[in-house]
Amino acid sequence: MAMTRERSAGREPTLRRRRRSADPLRKAGWQVRESVATAVKEAVAGGAAESQNAFVERALLRALKELRRQRVYDAYAAAAADPLFMEDMRSTTAAFDVATADGLTHGVV
Repeated sequence: MAMTRERSAGREPTLRRRRRSADPLRKAGWQVRESVATAVKEAVAGGAAESQNAFVERALLRALKELRRQRVYDAYAAAAADPLFMEDMRSTTAAFDVATADGLTHGVV
């Protein structure tokens, strides 16, 4: 068996399989600075990902996830600043106060 980069580094090899997905691959035409491309190549050579494409895709997915998370937190902040929303939340919470201990009996752990 041929010596792979993973085996020579003492790691188990990563299986590389083509993904069959409803989301097909598309060659993107983005450009990055030379230093970024070099850093990606070095990271992949060090075992950070199975390929440069996988490394970049994972980085983009992380950035997109963070953008979605930030939009959710921005919506939370906007709701917290809305007096009508906050009053509705207080009244809804108060309506459920009577049900807080439903089903619990004293002395049972």
